[in-house]
Amino acid sequence: MWSSRQSSLALILALLGGLAWWLLQRQSPTEAPPPPKARSPDYVVSGFTAIETDETGRPSRQLMAEQMRQFVSEDLAELDLPSLTLYQAEAPPWRADSRQGLLLAGGDEVRLSNAVRIERAGSQGNRPVRLDTSELTVWPRRQFAQGDRPVRIESELDWLTAQGLRLWFAEPVRAEFPGRTHLFIAPEEPPSPTAEAKAP
Repeated sequence: MWSSRQSSLALILALLGGLAWWLLQRQSPTEAPPPPKARSPDYVVSGFTAIETDETGRPSRQLMAEQMRQFVSEDLAELDLPSLTLYQAEAPPWRADSRQGLLLAGGDEVRLSNAVRIERAGSQGNRPVRLDTSELTVWPRRQFAQGDRPVRIESELDWLTAQGLRLWFAEPVRAEFPGRTHLFIAPEEPPSPTAEAKAP
């Protein structure tokens, strides 16, 4: 048997519970936060091409893309199928291609991603070079590139693999490879017997 005090306490608790439920029912339902606005570019350029010249008027850099989407407030542009060419005074140009890219810092920085390939044709005194990686950042005016993803470089039958690189394009070309590096140099082919017989 409950005492009168216990019965009164149970009644008060029941009344308080009912009052709280009634107050909750009267409150207006909280409004869901508005969905975030879709991110849209300030303008879009298809068939984008930009050429920068040196003090003599000769092309020094060229950037092309199938499409460029400019975001002014973010100071960046998204690039589809970008192609960056760095011209050299005494050697063939370097050309970098990828599937996606970002143009930042007013054009001073180009971030290439997804199947990045850099090539330079061979010429007198310069062997052809091909470089493949997944991501690479290029600073065109500095003629410098850097990446920390696995990279493979091929030059004729020679090849090198590394876990990243720093590459200076301007002559004399040089590169640094941090971490573990594998290098293969193809042996020179011995002269054919016919060639030896004709030698004086």
